[in-house]
Amino acid sequence: MRASMHLMHLHNATQGRIRRLQRLYGTTVLINAPHQNHQLGYLAIELDNLVISVLREFTISTIRQAKTRIGARIRVNQSLGPEEQIAAYILSIVNPVKYRRLNSPQSIRQTDEQTIRDPKETEKILSYAGATNLPSLQNALALNSGLFKNLKSIRHFYAHRGKDTFGKASVNAVSMGVLNTHHPDDILMYVISGRPHSVLEEWLIDASLFFELLME
Repeated sequence: MRASMHLMHLHNATQGRIRRLQRLYGTTVLINAPHQNHQLGYLAIELDNLVISVLREFTISTIRQAKTRIGARIRVNQSLGPEEQIAAYILSIVNPVKYRRLNSPQSIRQTDEQTIRDPKETEKILSYAGATNLPSLQNALALNSGLFKNLKSIRHFYAHRGKDTFGKASVNAVSMGVLNTHHPDDILMYVISGRPHSVLEEWLIDASLFFELLME
């Protein structure tokens, strides 16, 4: 997935990846436990990777003054071109301590970039840049999805399998109304009372709608 001068291209790539994850989730209930665990772990990690990637490429596209999905030209108060310069600008906003530790560079390597999972941080960047598509991001944030708050700890469990990572995931699960879980698999497959879908299904639906609104 790459930044684009027209967010329709990023939108189409994003929605295509979400649909692929949704199709894969649809097969999860049909397979036995060991394979189900592997598949749920894969889905959690891939969804987290997708969030990180889309927020990064969306922000770069915005700073470069791309067109939105509906064809409006984005305007910003910055004039930056190369990704390395934009990455340095982003770092100066979301992690000024690290930026100063790197001697306030004009550009940074991708390995020094700030990983952004929380679109509230993206909102901060767009606000600093005076981006004219900030209202689209704020409309998306109004969905108030738990995806961005709760996915990280579950992803870290599947990636690292540490007891402390499951502890964090369990605490977050209780705040979501998910009770008596013994494994992140239980959290992802849990159907909260009054909801039609499991937690992971809802996150995939939320991701699709969030990124749809984001790129308008």
